[in-house]
Amino acid sequence: MSLKDTKIYIPEIPKEWKRRTRSGHTNIWNDDFERNGLPNVELEPPQNGLYAERFEDGWYWVCGCNKCLGNNEPYSYIVCEEHNRCITCGTHRKELTEIPWGHPDGFQCKPCRKKENEERKFQALMEARERGHSEDDCYYIEEIICPVCGTENSSDDINGDEEHEVTCCVCDTDFIVTVDYEPRYTSRLKK
Repeated sequence: MSLKDTKIYIPEIPKEWKRRTRSGHTNIWNDDFERNGLPNVELEPPQNGLYAERFEDGWYWVCGCNKCLGNNEPYSYIVCEEHNRCITCGTHRKELTEIPWGHPDGFQCKPCRKKENEERKFQALMEARERGHSEDDCYYIEEIICPVCGTENSSDDINGDEEHEVTCCVCDTDFIVTVDYEPRYTSRLKK
């Protein structure tokens, strides 16, 4: 039987219990937030990729791995052993020595992420050179453009009309952004 077809009854949990929370693979009933007077119960599934789900006749371990289920949902919270691998090179999470980068399809190990970033940086610098990009292209415009690679950078952390130091999200160049505001006026009758 494949993991996606798994449905294992959980006899330890009464069917009347309506809510459970999760912490990683641990399923928790009557946690501290419930304050319902019932005993706190924490259970691990019989294998990774399963979580507890309530049905009319009780609680069951069922598949929660998006890849096993084939539902194309991003950021699977529950992942089976088979799919707990780098989306780029296939290295299993158990073999990693560094914390990986999260990704909508799972995770990416640091070496793969670094290689991907270097390729993106190289491509952006080549394109900027081909089109003759310079600091002049970054003067008094609506977006924050890196003066080296021409990549648009986020303005989320920029407010006020002073200067801000920014690091390019692609080529890692540090540059200064000055916020320029054009005044706008609204007139209305005095009440």
